[in-house]
Amino acid sequence: MGKVKIVTQKDLDLIRVEAEAIESTDDKYYLMEKLHEYIQAIETQLKESENNNKTDNIQQTSEELQSLHDYAMEVRAYIMGRKIGRKRYGLFVEYPEGYEG
Repeated sequence: MGKVKIVTQKDLDLIRVEAEAIESTDDKYYLMEKLHEYIQAIETQLKESENNNKTDNIQQTSEELQSLHDYAMEVRAYIMGRKIGRKRYGLFVEYPEGYEG
């Protein structure tokens, strides 16, 4: 079997932070694609850890992997629940107090 990407808490945290800036369907689609790659890697590692108990290939415990999987699902729910509003265009001008140009 090929080498599986090791997913870290940092990877998932970065996706969660990026999710705060979602402004379009394309942003949402991009983050979901990235997140699902991580989820798939975590699930593959979980299956390997269940089948092999203790091997040299597995660098994370099944508890750590399950925790990452649970957090990834929370991030997924956040991204899916994120509403995309209409773009607002406007001109905002700040001027000094008392100025009536």
